[in-house]
Amino acid sequence: MAAPFERRELPEQGFFGRLFGRVNREGMLAEVEAALADAEDWAAVPRAAIEAIEAKYGGTLLADARDEAMALVCRAADSLTPQQIVEGGVPRLRALGGCLGVGPEADAVARARAATALGEAAQILIADDDLSDADRASFAAAAEACGIGSEAMVSILTGAVTARLKAEIAAAISDGLLSDEEEARIAALGQALGARLELDAQMHDALLQARRLWLVEEGTLEPVPAPIALPRTEACLFAGYGQVLEPRTRGKRAFTHSYGAGDIVLTTKRIIFNGGDKNIAVRLNTVIEFQAYDDGVEVRRASGKPLTFALNARDEWFARLFARARRDAG
Repeated sequence: MAAPFERRELPEQGFFGRLFGRVNREGMLAEVEAALADAEDWAAVPRAAIEAIEAKYGGTLLADARDEAMALVCRAADSLTPQQIVEGGVPRLRALGGCLGVGPEADAVARARAATALGEAAQILIADDDLSDADRASFAAAAEACGIGSEAMVSILTGAVTARLKAEIAAAISDGLLSDEEEARIAALGQALGARLELDAQMHDALLQARRLWLVEEGTLEPVPAPIALPRTEACLFAGYGQVLEPRTRGKRAFTHSYGAGDIVLTTKRIIFNGGDKNIAVRLNTVIEFQAYDDGVEVRRASGKPLTFALNARDEWFARLFARARRDAG
């Protein structure tokens, strides 16, 4: 990285500045920067050298050019890599602040840059998706060397771990599904990093949704209690209440006939309507085409009119369960 300081031509005091006896702050700053640029190590310039320049101009950096002095500190901080910040950069920045007479202000900059550098160091530390006790001890030692307290250190490391785990979760459910393997990998990562992740409501719901969707589409379907008697060879996958609709014509008039209200039951082999005017059962392996809705499903068989099993209430899982059951039955 380029040297943070450079020697430049000394500016002359303006007329009104000379007239009213103002401090030639531009000249003072130019000489201060030249002193830093000429030094073998800008962090080793003694305070006495800067005080001599301040005395020459009859002012101080703190009183007359504090912002510019802090800009010099920030420039020095920007010249250091995160690794250099962690490995001795913080004391160097503090030394520079003391040299320029802005110690407390420079200390705040050093702490902020140290926190940022430690955040990057934490990401590198957990890049192998592991965080051993030795890793934690090394990180704590680096934080202590930077003047970062234990509470802040834990917060920085926890932030990196949490971000890594959230990224893993986001990647896992990017397709809307959370498989057994993905769930196990997230759990293993959390254990390896010692993470206790507190999910917000949105991510928690997204995980539950993705997990259930995978179970419905690829996992083992869990049976639910059936409101009607079923053979041992069938398991109930969904039970709701609604009606069955059938298109009819009378003369030139087309209308929809309802068979009344009753139980709608989806099993591993059939979709059943029980109640109303008649009981209806359609074997899933006879369905050649179907149209899913958010409150039911229309099925078509090789012969006969299409039937719509319409639920009284919308259910986002019914159509998915039907599609999976039909696929398995076929």
